[in-house]
Amino acid sequence: MKENITVCVLMSLLVLQACSLHEKTTIMTPDSQTKLGGLGLPSIIISKPALYPEGIDYNPITDKFIVGSFREGAVYEVDLDGNATVLIQDNRLNSVLAVRVDVKQNRLLVVNSDIGNSVRAYSKGPKKLAALAIYDLTTGKEIQYINLGKLMPNEYHLANGMTLDSEGNVYITDSFAPIIYKVDIDGKASVFTYSNKFLGEGIGLNGIVYHPDGYLIVVKKDDGQLFKISLDNNRGISTIKTNQKFVGGDGLVLTTNDELIVIANRASGQITETVFLISSNDNWQSAELKDQYNFGMVYLTTGTIRKNKLYVMHSKLKALMLASKEEKKTLKHKATIQQIGIISQ
Repeated sequence: MKENITVCVLMSLLVLQACSLHEKTTIMTPDSQTKLGGLGLPSIIISKPALYPEGIDYNPITDKFIVGSFREGAVYEVDLDGNATVLIQDNRLNSVLAVRVDVKQNRLLVVNSDIGNSVRAYSKGPKKLAALAIYDLTTGKEIQYINLGKLMPNEYHLANGMTLDSEGNVYITDSFAPIIYKVDIDGKASVFTYSNKFLGEGIGLNGIVYHPDGYLIVVKKDDGQLFKISLDNNRGISTIKTNQKFVGGDGLVLTTNDELIVIANRASGQITETVFLISSNDNWQSAELKDQYNFGMVYLTTGTIRKNKLYVMHSKLKALMLASKEEKKTLKHKATIQQIGIISQ
């Protein structure tokens, strides 16, 4: 009898531990097209350890995910069983952050930086690199490599989030400088906007998305503030009014014109580790929290959509960043691509 009781207690503890990894907290969702949570949502564990991917996207042509390695400075494609295959190996890549699949232009866009966590250090040292690498999506052949940091050579740099507009122009956030870069369809780079509103402690601007109505939405990680930025000539910057801040905001996914996913990990001493669903009924002048999906200490970073299913990625990236140079060599965490919801039509 004692043995049965002990087994039951142990099983209960295991269930509680599993539940603590991710919990759904519904605020109000009856009118939402984006639904968080559900039964039997799959987790895809990337088979290759120690990649520490930060960015993720989905390639609808191959039905595979694309991830960048923050540690190796390489780009991998990952199938639904978690098998990882090298897609891009370029000695100029140090730490890969955002990756974007541009099916229309047959391009793979890769953001490159170095803050001291790569096996291949940038020659000028950490916090000096901000670059965009562009490859042929089909062949992997290099199209162009663009040094964004030279546009503002006296600043520290961490090129981080990336999005594309309807014409194929690319916008990239810099988390150490209050900058959003623009690379046009012809590969010409410029500082799209520079604003003291983006200044902060530690990591500033991070995730960014393009809205079909002609503006950008970006999150500032250190304080969780969301901004709306016009793409017209005045490039006006306005604060999106929300009923809470999303401290640790890292990745953004626009699931519908009126619904946005904010993926937050931690910043400014606050541990968030939550995926938020927010919505707007006034063209993103303001937004309200609709739902949230809480994780444990996994360090969520970014997300993507595959066939109307919403996925987020976590890889224990913070463990890599906090480790000493020698400890980094021994870390072997495997990253997870976790489905957390669905987008109804």
